[in-house]
Amino acid sequence: MPVLRKRLVVDLGTVDGVPGKIEGVARVGNRTLALINDNDFGMTDGPEAFDKHGRLVDSGIETSVTYVRLPRGL
Repeated sequence: MPVLRKRLVVDLGTVDGVPGKIEGVARVGNRTLALINDNDFGMTDGPEAFDKHGRLVDSGIETSVTYVRLPRGL
């Protein structure tokens, strides 16, 4: 089986507005990517995730889609 070549088209860590945790990537046209992150059902990590009664404290994070325009086409 041949090994496919790859190339870096964008470093998402350097793009403003990109979520810290990307759940999915889709190609939208020749020069645009759609990035989605979800809200993990409103959950967070650590002791502040639950109140004193053991109920989940909603993180307030919303699911979002971010579009990134690439410097050149794919």
